[in-house]
Amino acid sequence: MIDADPKKAKEKMIEHIKDKHKDEFEELSDFHQEEIISKVDYLLNRGCGCGVLKL
Repeated sequence: MIDADPKKAKEKMIEHIKDKHKDEFEELSDFHQEEIISKVDYLLNRGCGCGVLKL
């Protein structure tokens, strides 16, 4: 199920990363982990320019 609430969607995405991609994620530096989380936040709250947030 897709959640329209950006906060809940972000939580689900981060949970997925830490569950399904745990080994790869943990190999990254703290800086790069935060960069990924920041980009997820950016995508969900500001959009990628494709217009999907306007639906």
